[in-house]
Amino acid sequence: MLMQTVFTPNEASAFVQLPEKRIYKEIEHKIIVRTDISFCTLIYLSALKEMDFGFSVPERIKFHQRLSEALSQNLPALNIGSCWELKLNTIQQELSELVTSFDAWKEKLVISPDIMGGEPVFPNSRLTVRHIGKLIERGELPENILEDYPYLSETDVKFAHIYATAYPVVGRPKKHEIFD
Repeated sequence: MLMQTVFTPNEASAFVQLPEKRIYKEIEHKIIVRTDISFCTLIYLSALKEMDFGFSVPERIKFHQRLSEALSQNLPALNIGSCWELKLNTIQQELSELVTSFDAWKEKLVISPDIMGGEPVFPNSRLTVRHIGKLIERGELPENILEDYPYLSETDVKFAHIYATAYPVVGRPKKHEIFD
């Protein structure tokens, strides 16, 4: 079940479409207690994104606690003040579908040391997932990518961006062998 799933700050950033820096700020302020982010915290981050982080740190701590309690009680909504309602079922369902679909899509990727040095590629191609993700990150329109790579789907392009954000390349670039 997704409620027990743990996400890294990079994965949370990718799924909620928030800058990683914003997530680390929540950790720094001790609103999010660990770097192992729960599904409940994904819902919290998604809600804050919608509210544009307009709350102070103490208010965000209280909001996170109230949200956690409401989710543990399976409440469909959480009232914030007298005129604002957070539809927990809707946010939970949307995030759940996104994460589940992404995981299924990720299973179809090809990862082999014989193809592009083990970098994940789309099935039946040598096109790396991160290449497409980085194109989106740099502002390339999905329509243009689909035109250039007609064997990709809109889902491939969307999830490639999530993948590139969630799993950035870490460390130094690989050394290439030079042949005489």
